[in-house]
Amino acid sequence: MKPLTTMAVGAAVLALGYGAADAQNGRQIKNDRQDVRQDRRELHRDNRDVRQDRRELAGDRQALNQDIKAGRTSEVRQDRAEIRGDRREVREDVRDRRDDRRDLQKDRRDLRNDQDVRRDKQDVRQDRRELQRDNRDVRQDRRELAGYRRELNQDIRAGRTNEVRQDRRELASP
Repeated sequence: MKPLTTMAVGAAVLALGYGAADAQNGRQIKNDRQDVRQDRRELHRDNRDVRQDRRELAGDRQALNQDIKAGRTSEVRQDRAEIRGDRREVREDVRDRRDDRRDLQKDRRDLRNDQDVRRDKQDVRQDRRELQRDNRDVRQDRRELAGYRRELNQDIRAGRTNEVRQDRRELASP
């Protein structure tokens, strides 16, 4: 197979492959955007939960202090148990918030990477168009060169030495 034909076939195969890949990339970008929105909603929920748990913890501490001052020992034990439970909830919600922040950062990074891939694919398409134009120019130059060679051969056969020298100079110059 000639090199030019091989390049044309390769370009066609790449074009078909990138068309399918571009559609896939569009879906990935859409999914990444949805993931970012979902992670932001979860992060807001976690922030709200942490604030609520801290308010409950403050209320339980206030109740504990009042029970200690009043000397109610059974209620003091109960308040301390509630405080331990509230602290556990705060730790869990803070951990959830940290995990959601990490997920949000990862999804944002994925979205940026997918958008970079889309831009890279656009650059590849542009490069392919430029390559096609260059290949067309090369084919045109080859046709012109073949015509010059025919003229040179005709001049040689006809014995026109001045024209042969002229044609050889034209073929040698870039």
